Amino acid sequence: MDTVVQWNIRGFRSNFEELKLLLNRSQSAVVALQECRLGKGQMSPRGYTLLLSQGGSPGGEAALLIRNGTRFSEIDLKTGLHGAAATISLEKTLTVCSLYLPPNSEVSKLSLAELFEQFPKPLLVLEDFNAHSPAWGDSRRDGRGRMLEEFTAENDLIILNSGDQTFVHSAYH
Repeated sequence: MDTVVQWNIRGFRSNFEELKLLLNRSQSAVVALQECRLGKGQMSPRGYTLLLSQGGSPGGEAALLIRNGTRFSEIDLKTGLHGAAATISLEKTLTVCSLYLPPNSEVSKLSLAELFEQFPKPLLVLEDFNAHSPAWGDSRRDGRGRMLEEFTAENDLIILNSGDQTFVHSAYH
């Protein structure tokens, strides 16, 4: 069975050795990364193709790593948001999107709707929205979390989360 993994890597180069360990252990078909902090010309880890986000500003990129031999077609996103997406053939064909919304960036339901209209269905979005909501295991709710809850409900989306915390602080674990 092919697996898909998501990780806010907080620096592709600074965590490259850990990334190689993850890829080696998981043998994932697809890895969605956020906060890559890299530019064009970055080398892919051996055995994977790197797709970088096309929108947003440098430093907060999203990326997809797709295992070599996995059939895919990159989606040319028309957005100012940090997103990388591809239609990928696993057991079934689906669209996978890695999405990153920096904490101080403006995002609206309209900008998300315009982005989501570009995706063939079925769709799996792996993201770091920098939003807080009990819907994905946070103890508090902020304005962005509330907006994303509404967007999810209005667009018949499902949050796949066990309710466990989705953030572990590196200094405090």
